[in-house]
Amino acid sequence: MKRERTTEEYIILSISGTSALCIAPFFFIRAFYADWSIALLDLFVVLSTASLFFYVYSTSKILLARWVLAMLCIGIVLSTIALKGAQQIVWLYPGIICIFFLLKPNQSLIITTTMIGLLGVFLWEQLSYISIVQYVFSTLITLLFSYAFADRMIRQQTLLKELSIKEPLTGAGNRRAMEEKLLETTGQNNPQNPSIILIDLDEFKKVNDQYGQSIGDTILRDFVEVVIQILTPEDHLYRFGGEEFVIISHIRNQENTAKLAEQLRRSIEKHSFEQNLRITISLVIAEYKPDETGFEWLGRADKAMYQAKGAGRNLCCIAA
Repeated sequence: MKRERTTEEYIILSISGTSALCIAPFFFIRAFYADWSIALLDLFVVLSTASLFFYVYSTSKILLARWVLAMLCIGIVLSTIALKGAQQIVWLYPGIICIFFLLKPNQSLIITTTMIGLLGVFLWEQLSYISIVQYVFSTLITLLFSYAFADRMIRQQTLLKELSIKEPLTGAGNRRAMEEKLLETTGQNNPQNPSIILIDLDEFKKVNDQYGQSIGDTILRDFVEVVIQILTPEDHLYRFGGEEFVIISHIRNQENTAKLAEQLRRSIEKHSFEQNLRITISLVIAEYKPDETGFEWLGRADKAMYQAKGAGRNLCCIAA
């Protein structure tokens, strides 16, 4: 199955590939006119960016590649201006934008501000006063716009990622995130078999029927808040559907999971919910069995939930 590439990979592939293709004609033109200093620089850029393109394309490794490409951008801009003078300053602006695409906004801001400052000192005697003013304001505007865009893009990516894995009502992980976690956990070679806890809010339908869905929604949100306060960062809570929730932890065996389940049961039993309602929960603990798929593991817990309900609710049960 072909793996889908990340946004970061596409950015590096786009910048490196486009740079190699766009600069290659300049190498031939400058070589034709025997402008060998710039021609050799262009050849170096083409070979370097093409190598980075094939490296990321074949390995999907981006951490080193993004820094190498960012340093190349800086080196190319500074070398071009040093060799050909102030008329090449136009290459500074795409260089700034590329760096903000490649690195984190704060890192990019520090690097590009330093580069702009050094260039300003180097070009001070080559530029007229009006050109210096234009340089300062044009680079400042490019810098601010690039920073604002990069910062907003990261925020939007973070938000979209959260929306894709979280259930909107309670903030718990959604079913898609739960299924991915099950596949991840069952694929690990863990010396102690992990366990899951399947939780069902007892007779929750009666709460919705008697008090309305808005009260029911509030109770679900409060329930998740109580549970999250008890869980550790290694425990992951998901909404399975309706009033059912699942906790997955790859570091807990059945004994430790049973202790956690009982702590959750007592905490929910004592908690006063909306309208001073008292809610109880039934819990099923299922330890992972070797060669079991994630869906079989969860299905075994779901079957055991019927036993917990039949035994009187408000208790913990261990799946066979």
